[in-house]
Amino acid sequence: MERAVSESGQYAEDVEQRAAEWVARLDGSPLSDGEKGALRAWLGADPEHRAAFEEASATWRELGALRHDPGPLRTVLTPPRQASAARKAVRIGALVGLLVLAAGAARFQFGDPWLMLAADYRTAPGELRTISLPDGSTVELGPSSAIALAYGEDERRVRLLVGEAFFTVAPRAGDESRPFVAEAAGGTTTALGTKFVIEESGDAADVLAVEHQVEVASGAATRDGVVLSPGQEVRYRSDGRIGRIRTRDIATATAWRRGMLVFNGARLGHVVETLNRYRRGRIVILETELAQRRVSGVFPTSDLDDAIDTITTELGIGSRSIYPLITVLY
Repeated sequence: MERAVSESGQYAEDVEQRAAEWVARLDGSPLSDGEKGALRAWLGADPEHRAAFEEASATWRELGALRHDPGPLRTVLTPPRQASAARKAVRIGALVGLLVLAAGAARFQFGDPWLMLAADYRTAPGELRTISLPDGSTVELGPSSAIALAYGEDERRVRLLVGEAFFTVAPRAGDESRPFVAEAAGGTTTALGTKFVIEESGDAADVLAVEHQVEVASGAATRDGVVLSPGQEVRYRSDGRIGRIRTRDIATATAWRRGMLVFNGARLGHVVETLNRYRRGRIVILETELAQRRVSGVFPTSDLDDAIDTITTELGIGSRSIYPLITVLY
């Protein structure tokens, strides 16, 4: 009996998700003849299909204003008191995710097309990969990361296009006299030693020296760069600003190489950015103020659903999600 109930619940969830997917698809380019036929066949296969489709369509229309004003969602996502309300909230959360992700469905399935063209090496969400470079150096790519090589006669240059990377640089010795330069977010890191880490975050990058020294400069900076020794980290921005040098525990900062994520008073916004590299779909923070809340914890990368549960409990916040598209934190 329990199995029958479980299968029935799973079927209902599958129907609701499929209905949401059709509604999102209808909001895009016109359906092909084949897609029109598939939609008609799906709607006619079961009365529950049409009921779920009509409810999804109505909710989609109600949530159309969310692109410009997320305010209504705050009311919708008020913690429900009844089981039926809970199911509706989950369904609405799914539709919100589809609203946000409809335009990026191809990116979710196949990856960023620009990166596919520009990158020489890249990783999928949750994937770690070690790349051997032509000069004997290696790059350990974190999840959802990509690099492009630009080796020339005068320098060995690697561009970190997105994500995080641990560099182990072959020294300048013997016939190898070219400097090793890693580029990210409009700035450069020149190896004066052998090991360092760069984490790119759009218009900024964090550089941590692991072994020997590195010189960090922002491309738009009007002053000289800074030299980091092991355990020192600095953030620079693409507009030329370089932050203060700070000390960081190397083992903690590189725990991702061992399948662990360690946060010590990190902003929730940063934590979410990191978690998003390890899983398909997206975690979205509803309110700007919430992104500034601080989070601490140690999470295995093999069980990030538990990390989300722990974070929401620690901060006393709510979440709604539909696997594998989106999780909304509010």
